[in-house]
Amino acid sequence: MNENKYDEYDLWFADNAGNRIRTFFELVEKPGGARELYDSNAVPGWKRNIGIYIKIKENLDKNRIEICCIKDAEYPAKLREIYDPPYILYYKGRLPDNSSRMSAVVGSRKATSYGRKMAFEIGKILGEHGVTVVSGMALGADSSAHRGCLEGKGITAAVLGSGADVCTPASNYRLMEEIIDCEGCVLSEFIPGTPGYPYNYPKRNRIISGMSENVIVIEADEKSGTSVTAGMALEQGRDVFALPGNINSVMSRGTNRLIKEGAVPIISVESILEEMNIPVRNNKKSAEKLSREENRILRYIQNSGTADMDGLCMEFGKNSYEIAGIVTVLEIKGYIIKNEGKITVAK
Repeated sequence: MNENKYDEYDLWFADNAGNRIRTFFELVEKPGGARELYDSNAVPGWKRNIGIYIKIKENLDKNRIEICCIKDAEYPAKLREIYDPPYILYYKGRLPDNSSRMSAVVGSRKATSYGRKMAFEIGKILGEHGVTVVSGMALGADSSAHRGCLEGKGITAAVLGSGADVCTPASNYRLMEEIIDCEGCVLSEFIPGTPGYPYNYPKRNRIISGMSENVIVIEADEKSGTSVTAGMALEQGRDVFALPGNINSVMSRGTNRLIKEGAVPIISVESILEEMNIPVRNNKKSAEKLSREENRILRYIQNSGTADMDGLCMEFGKNSYEIAGIVTVLEIKGYIIKNEGKITVAK
């Protein structure tokens, strides 16, 4: 833990400087650092109640949250290079090693079953080939990419639009814990306890693209946050890949336009590795193995003909978060179909 490395004055500086670090960084680098800057009141208008930050610091250990500063060796190297990097990152788990390659996989929260399946497969093949998958842990494509990477025994990092101790969305709590348990991390520039306010997400998105060498866009409307992330990636000099889609689908308008404007079309999951100059392993695909819990739930649905979330929770004595995670994985793998709340076996 870094509990003794940074004090409440560093937290005060990070909170006030926001995304203007390049403007104020030289001030905090002077002898005396953030403490002297606070005492001097050199930047009028900045919040002065240091007691707030003392309480925040006291809560870091309690919530297993660590701190990484822009000057630390473990700070994501590519993120440090962008125009407005965060001064401090709060995180749970283990930050990706700077020697590893990182790819962002992003897409719509309302991704189609095709979009979720492709996000899962892309996340999985990247994980299998040692590429860290960076995404936002949102519903839809993001969650599928994280789960695919975990399925491929890879490492994944979730960048939140809330504090690192606030699971957004709450239904992804099980996924968040699995990411941390599998040597990945959840991270944020926002002070712990910060809710997922809508205006946090554009700031969050620059971190997703900033950490990564490329951004892989699964599905997106033309004016969606995902399309904005792709624009940020281009501004940061990152390569952009886009999944082609049905021209009649709203969810493919953004990706098809990105391809028209020069993004690399994804013609197969292996094509991404080829573009990254990563040799594709010639392993023969065997049938996907299901976990014990996945098998139990699948057999129950097969025997019942149809099921719903409440019934599965009662039958297996699990909470809705756990059941939702298992059902989502079964759907992504193509074993079941969800339609209007009813769950049936895929034909």
